Amino acid sequence: MIRTKTVSMASMKGITYRQKLKDGGSGLTILTEDDKAVVTINKRDGSFAPYGQINTKIFTDAVLAEAFELTKGLPYRRLGPAQYEESLSLSVADEIAAEAKIEEDESESDVATINSPEYDAIIDAYTDKNGNFSYELMNKDFIQRANKSNQVGTFIGEGKPVDEIIAYMVVNKVNSLIRETAGKYTDEDAMNLVKVLDDMNMRSAFKELKLWLRSR
Repeated sequence: MIRTKTVSMASMKGITYRQKLKDGGSGLTILTEDDKAVVTINKRDGSFAPYGQINTKIFTDAVLAEAFELTKGLPYRRLGPAQYEESLSLSVADEIAAEAKIEEDESESDVATINSPEYDAIIDAYTDKNGNFSYELMNKDFIQRANKSNQVGTFIGEGKPVDEIIAYMVVNKVNSLIRETAGKYTDEDAMNLVKVLDDMNMRSAFKELKLWLRSR
């Protein structure tokens, strides 16, 4: 399945992670030894909505808020189904499934993106000192690159769609990180990567960059 690594809860005996949902978007999941809660995250206001039935006496708003904070900035990986028992280590809960058959709740493009060296390179490039993926660092770097790029300036002047400009920039950034991809990594590959980054976050992955491009 496509999800983040698991993190131990502090307020209860359990683990939490974020997962890519079958019908799109990100789900916040909490597992205890005998119960489970999955909620979706509203990208507009950050509120939670149950994804199926949950026990609200156990999985209170405070518990959900804790899980949200613990999983913020964790990148998606292709991992085995998570399980929780007090005796299990988190490494067992996060069994890698990179070579497993593609399941019904996964798309081939998502799996290809998450298993790619280009995805790993972008994640590594913008991981902060706490080990979390930083959208702030990524947007700051891309805005600086856009400001210095004559080609981006030409695209803006021509009225090229913002999403296409971002795809161009992602391709160039990937090529600068992995020389072997030069000429092989396409705009479509870049758009798939941006889609995964969007799903990981509760907002547009390149929100600040889009605002900057549109203000030129």
